[in-house]
Amino acid sequence: MYGALPADTLAELLLYLNEHEAFASLKPLGTVSRQALSASLQALAKKLKDEGSQHSEVPDFHEWKELPEPYRQILAKLSPREAQILFKGLGN
Repeated sequence: MYGALPADTLAELLLYLNEHEAFASLKPLGTVSRQALSASLQALAKKLKDEGSQHSEVPDFHEWKELPEPYRQILAKLSPREAQILFKGLGN
C-alpha cells in the first residue's frame, strides 16, 4: 500500500498518466526529456505491479478441504484484492 492506494492501482495510474499526460512543464526545466520520464514511469509501474503481485498472492481455495465445495467455488472466484480485503476483514 502506498497511502490509500494498493501497488497495482498506483501502477495503473502511472501508466495512464504516462500515456495521456504531455508533461509540458518538463520542457522549460530542460533537465529530463519526455522519453526519459516515460521510461522511468514504465519501469516504476512494472516494479509496483511486481510488488503488488507478490503481496496479493491468494491461496488456492480449491485445496481448502475443510470448507464445503460450494464455498470453495465462491472463494475461488475472488480477485487477489478481494481475497485480501476478505482476509483483512476476518482478522487474518
